[in-house]
Amino acid sequence: MKVSKSKLKQKNILVIGDLILDQYLFGKVERISPEAPVPILNIFKTEERLGGAANVALNCKALGCNVEIVSVIGNDLDGQKLVNKLEEKNIICFIEKNNAYKTVKKTRLIGNYQQILRMDDEQLPPKITHKTFNNFLNRFKKSDVIIFSDYAKGVLNELPDLIQKVKDSNKICLIDPKGSDIRKFKGADILTPNFKEIEVLVGPYKNKKDFERKIFGMMKENEIKNIVLTKGKDGITLFQLEENLQFDIKGRSSEVYDVTGAGDTVISVLAVLLSINYSLKSACEVANRAGGIIVQKFGTSSIMFEEIF
Repeated sequence: MKVSKSKLKQKNILVIGDLILDQYLFGKVERISPEAPVPILNIFKTEERLGGAANVALNCKALGCNVEIVSVIGNDLDGQKLVNKLEEKNIICFIEKNNAYKTVKKTRLIGNYQQILRMDDEQLPPKITHKTFNNFLNRFKKSDVIIFSDYAKGVLNELPDLIQKVKDSNKICLIDPKGSDIRKFKGADILTPNFKEIEVLVGPYKNKKDFERKIFGMMKENEIKNIVLTKGKDGITLFQLEENLQFDIKGRSSEVYDVTGAGDTVISVLAVLLSINYSLKSACEVANRAGGIIVQKFGTSSIMFEEIF
């Protein structure tokens, strides 16, 4: 099925979830500190990128869809930087600035093009508020596909209620899940966990057959229609409850440089293609190819239309 740019321009994707400002400090390491046995990073460049749900929105926009984003951030400089970057990409923002919270920021120190340290600033991370919940209610009915981008910072604490609203309107919802309580994702059309995340949800298992049996049991009990399990260089496995089938897609990338944001790319490609009536299996094949491309880029990055179509 050929993907038309003009058709994608007619589709609307809504993203709701945790926003993160990703900061990169690039430098050279040429000596060890005389004060302690640590490298001295001589910084020559600083970059700030969209992270978390903001990166998901950026990927959907880069592929050609109209994109809206709903979230909460702190009423601070880092939050304003996120909003500015989103608006620069023509992503429509329904983002509450709240004095009670602090915008989440992850700072990565890069020495000689290798990450040597990550610093996470998550003091008082934002949580969903009545205003943000209403922003979601006002926007999702006008969207073709809804993405819940959960980074476990608090914005999706009321996720079961949000999923139920989407189900009642017969809209497609995709969820990038975090946490150990599968009940939080009950009723989802598609979950997109990585292997570590699915193991947390499934719990202990004896072998591969037992692992697969537990996945289908979990899906049935929680009315989850599909799970798209991302496995890095090993590709993707699609579990479909209705047909009680699983489909393995082999990995495409021979080299993995950086897995940052790979899950964001996969869920974005799936959402965009489902909005134009791609089958989920075919969408997974394209998303797998996109994931193989994105892990060869450094840091939080977006996939471009021309790279996969």
